[in-house]
Amino acid sequence: MIAGKERHDFSYRFSSRIVRKYLCHKFNFECDTIDVGHSPYIVIANHLTNWDPLLIAMSFKKSMYYLASDYVYRVGFKSKILRFLFSPIARARSTVETSAVMTIFRRLKEKCNICIFAEGNNPFDGETGEIQPSIGKLIKKAGVALVTYRFFGTYLSLPRWARFLHRGKSEGRLAQIYSPEQLSTMSEDEIYQAIKQDLYVNAYDEQKKLPLEFRGRKPAEYLETALYCCPCCKQFSTLKSKEDMLFCSCGFRVRYTEYGYFEMPPKQELVGTQPYVPDSPPFTTVLEWSKWQKSELAVLAKKMAFADNRIPIFTDHTQKLYHVKRARYNTFMAKGSLYLYNDRISFVKKNYDIIEFPLETIVDLSVILKMVLLFSTIDGQLFEIHCRHPISALKYLEMIKMLKSLQTKPAAEGEKPSVLPRTSGEQQPD
Repeated sequence: MIAGKERHDFSYRFSSRIVRKYLCHKFNFECDTIDVGHSPYIVIANHLTNWDPLLIAMSFKKSMYYLASDYVYRVGFKSKILRFLFSPIARARSTVETSAVMTIFRRLKEKCNICIFAEGNNPFDGETGEIQPSIGKLIKKAGVALVTYRFFGTYLSLPRWARFLHRGKSEGRLAQIYSPEQLSTMSEDEIYQAIKQDLYVNAYDEQKKLPLEFRGRKPAEYLETALYCCPCCKQFSTLKSKEDMLFCSCGFRVRYTEYGYFEMPPKQELVGTQPYVPDSPPFTTVLEWSKWQKSELAVLAKKMAFADNRIPIFTDHTQKLYHVKRARYNTFMAKGSLYLYNDRISFVKKNYDIIEFPLETIVDLSVILKMVLLFSTIDGQLFEIHCRHPISALKYLEMIKMLKSLQTKPAAEGEKPSVLPRTSGEQQPD
C-alpha cells in the first residue's frame, strides 16, 4: 500500500473540484468528462502550460499520480506541500529515468492511475514538441489501458514565454482509449506512432480554422525568451519586448496581436536605421519565426564549431549558477556572467574566477520554465543557470546541441572529465 494514498486521493478530488470554477474562468476552459472503463490506466497528454495537471484533473474523477520534473521537488516549502498532498513521481527533465519507471510500475501494481505529459516540456512555439520513442516501450510493458488526451487553445492563453495570461478559449478533449487487449496486438513503435498522432497540435492551424481573440496585459512581454534572432539585421540577443511590441536595436519592430499573430506597426512608430520597412512582417507567427531562427543558428554553429575557441558565441550577464541535488534542493554557487564558447560553457564570477564546463562533459540539457538552463555532466552532476531579467536560455540549449552534433569527438574511454574552476583576469560589467 502506498503511504498516504487516501490523503493523495482526497487532495486530488478536493483540488479538482475547488479550482474547477477558478480555472474554467481563468482559461475559459471546457473539457470532456471521461469514463475510461478500465483500471488502472495511463493517461498521456500534450503539454502546453504549467496548469495542465490541474486542468486535466477536471476530466478524470479517479485520482492520478503525475510524472513530473524533479524541479517541483526543489522549490522550497511549495515542494513539501506538493509531496505531501500529491506525491508526484520525480524524473530528470528530458529523460524518464529507471527509478521513475520503476515507481510507475509499482503504483500501477497498486491499482493507481498515472498521468504523463509526453513531451516533458511545454513548447515555446505552439507546436507539439518531441516525444521520446521510449514511451512506446513503457506503455507496452505496463500492460494497462492507455488514454490519450489533447489540449487546445491553452498555448495562446498562456504561451510558455508570456509574462501574463491572454484570456481566450481553451479545451481539453479525449483523443483515444486503447484497451490492454488492443495494446497487446500493437508493437512498441505502433504505440509510439499512435501517441504522436493523437497528441499533435499546432496552435496556429487551430487558429486558422476558428480565429479567437486572446486578450491580456502586455501581451508581447518576455517574447525574447523564445525569439532570439532579429529577422531584419540577423543579430542574436538584440530583441526586447514592451507592452504589445517586440523590437530590435536596429529599429525593427512588430506588434503581437490579440489573435497571436505579428503585424507591422504604423511607419511613424518605427525608429532606428533599418534601410527597408516591409509592409507585412517577415513572419506572422512565433512558430514560423522560431523555425527560421533555428536555421540561422545552424549557420552560426557551422561557422563557430571549429573557430577560435577564445571568441564567445553568446554572452549574458547577471546570471546565477546553482548546483542541483536531484529532487531535493539547489545550492547557490556563484553570481556573474555566462559565456558560451565552441568548446565550453564558462561562468565568470564577480571576483573573475571562472567555472568551466567542457561541452564534451555535458550529456543532457533542457530549459525549465522560461529561462532556467539545466544541464547534467558526465560525472552525474546537475547544474542550473538562472536569470531574473528576460533572456533566451533556449538559444544556449539549441546552440550547444548543434555544436555537440558537429563536433563528434568522444572523450577517451573510461575518462570522466569534471568541472574545472580556474582564475582569470577577464573582466565583466557590474
